[in-house]
Amino acid sequence: MSNKTPFPTITQGVHWLGCLLLFALLNSSNAWSACNPPRDIDIQCPGHTMPPAIYDNPGNPPITDSIALCPAPLATTTVVDWSFASGGICSNTSTSVTCSDGTNTMILTAPAPPGLASATFSGKVPSGLLSFSVLVTDHGNTAINCTGNYQFNFRSTSGGWGDVHVNTVEAVHYNFQSAGEFTVLRGDGFEIQGRQIPVATTSVPGADPYTGLATCVAIYSAVAASVGRHRVTYEPEVTLESNVGGVSHASRMQLRVDGVPTELGPEGRTVGPDLPPITTTHDSLHNPVQSISARIIKSPAGDGIEIHYSDGTLLVVTPAWWPGQQQWYLNVNVYGTTATKGIFGKLADKSWLPALPDGTSLGPKPTSLDERYVELYDRFANAWRVKGSASLFDYAPGTTTATFTIPEWPRKNPESCTISNSGQPPAHPGDVRVAEKLCSPITDKDMRADCVFDVSVTGHPGFAQTYLLTQNLRPDLTETKVRSDDDESKQGKPVTFVATVAQKLPRGFSIPGGSVQFVLDGKDVGKPLSLDAKGKALWRTSSLPVGRHEIVAKYIPTGWGGPFLPSTSPARKHRVENRGDD
Repeated sequence: MSNKTPFPTITQGVHWLGCLLLFALLNSSNAWSACNPPRDIDIQCPGHTMPPAIYDNPGNPPITDSIALCPAPLATTTVVDWSFASGGICSNTSTSVTCSDGTNTMILTAPAPPGLASATFSGKVPSGLLSFSVLVTDHGNTAINCTGNYQFNFRSTSGGWGDVHVNTVEAVHYNFQSAGEFTVLRGDGFEIQGRQIPVATTSVPGADPYTGLATCVAIYSAVAASVGRHRVTYEPEVTLESNVGGVSHASRMQLRVDGVPTELGPEGRTVGPDLPPITTTHDSLHNPVQSISARIIKSPAGDGIEIHYSDGTLLVVTPAWWPGQQQWYLNVNVYGTTATKGIFGKLADKSWLPALPDGTSLGPKPTSLDERYVELYDRFANAWRVKGSASLFDYAPGTTTATFTIPEWPRKNPESCTISNSGQPPAHPGDVRVAEKLCSPITDKDMRADCVFDVSVTGHPGFAQTYLLTQNLRPDLTETKVRSDDDESKQGKPVTFVATVAQKLPRGFSIPGGSVQFVLDGKDVGKPLSLDAKGKALWRTSSLPVGRHEIVAKYIPTGWGGPFLPSTSPARKHRVENRGDD
């Protein structure tokens, strides 16, 4: 897994630029209606370069796509020459591109002469740096040519939620219950930091299946992120009156940009290279990249915020109020990122935990639980703990990152998880059976187990509601619907069924790509049909037999233009009457 390799024609913001160009092309020319830009190549493309094509699904299953000449070349173009250039882990010959990580190998092969057919993919997408370009040229008139740039990204989903459960960019799941401020994820031009505070409980929670450690718990109470040299913070409102002993009891969450309280309107707020970079102690940020930008918007559901970075990374912060503790807590989720460093980061080579900031591996998981505790909560936690001016957070007067640092939390081999003189009442455990029922709508098995753990350890049912909201806010979650022009038809008469695929909670700028498989009475109808630019696919038939039928549409995602999850529509009922029935 690694950051993407730029082509000479790709600039920062390619993820947004590619989408905008794609939608513009699709809406401006009927000739594109049967094509799949920017994956396909128009040999007469303006400027001789196609918009960048990005494929965001790594690993399995096999890729079976193709790169077509679309729209079709003019009749005067009878022979097309294909040539390739490559970078990263890809190599090329005159007729193919091969990309391999040692386990998975993907090959793109040019069509046989006269070169008017499609170039085809085979194999499985590897997880390294995949970048290549394809040049198509009219053999008889070399002035007619176009280059397509292709980039395969190992984009990942990660996050931390509840009593802090971490899911790394490689889907390694472990608990991290330290108290203080930590770098959760660091990428090119951005860093995300989380503030964790301890939670007092009357019982000692059970062991984490991954680490084997039974510890007291913590929650996220604030998050901060950089965009180049700009800072975005989302914290309980910071006032002298609301901050007692470093624990805020504010009545609301507050967004700040570069330290200034900010209210978001319908269009959100753009932060990026068009604004002058700030010059404060925060200039010690790790390798900031000035050209990255981001748009901050309100989440489409709940009271949280989202930061949409120009490199495709999406940070979703979901807050909830815990009345019994008089405390805000957060779920922090990151989608579509190539970042690999931090608490959410990639495991080091042969390591049981993510790499340290300098890339050091902690090695295999120790046999001794005591050694595991020392590695996780001393060495690993302190390596990623925010230090001094590297903090991105805003602070109430008289407080710093040290205010929130509790080195001894979580306690080693705890006999009690109560906290003396904190003013925080300990949370009492709840019934596991109640927790299981409340958490049953959570579909991801790890998150569902985390939800049951949190509700049963703290007795707070609100955790289940926050998990469900977090699940619904996934940007790759889709919803498929199918409709027909009528619920009834006559035998032999044509009827049209339209499937529509959309994000479950639309953000307004991303439409799922891929295809739809129509299913009639439990059996597939022909081959999958490609979705158009509006996320629709149409099936028209006049051969339905007399009787009652159920039509279902199954969405099949593709990696081109962004990864989405499959979904299936509710059944659409349709009745066909005998032609003689009136």
